[in-house]
Amino acid sequence: MTKLTAPLQLDQQIIINATPEKVWTVFNDQSLLTKWTQDVQYSQFEQKMAAPGQLRKNECIVNGKKGTIETRCVSMTGQERAEFIVEKDTFGMTKMLQNMSFAAEFHSLDSNKTKFVMKSHYKPKNFLLNLMNGFIKKKMGKEVDIMLIGLKNYIEKGAVNKLNPINQ
Repeated sequence: MTKLTAPLQLDQQIIINATPEKVWTVFNDQSLLTKWTQDVQYSQFEQKMAAPGQLRKNECIVNGKKGTIETRCVSMTGQERAEFIVEKDTFGMTKMLQNMSFAAEFHSLDSNKTKFVMKSHYKPKNFLLNLMNGFIKKKMGKEVDIMLIGLKNYIEKGAVNKLNPINQ
């Protein structure tokens, strides 16, 4: 049963040539976020591996602007699904979008191939933002696509995400 209450807005996926266990481990190893994401410059967390209840504070650069995003892991279902809620940020996302959250799913396709799915949930906070939701989805979708490609390249090739200034 999901703990995410906002409507599903984006459902994106990528095939990664690795076992679901490896994809799960890299995705949930909070010390590796700077290696495969494009925005996270530093991550502060209680435990190396994400776990329900745990808060993570990421220092980020988004579109050239420095700020923070705080997410809390709210649920894990084995090594098949992990859910996170964005509790607050300094970029204004939580001011515009209610119950901003995401789920990561890990589906085995064969012994060395995983379908990794990222599901983004939120609800625009007002009528105007609801009208702008197509633009919001497009922008957010591009960001998630870059992240998915970064995760795939890091797992398959050991290549860090060069779009992240910390990796240049």
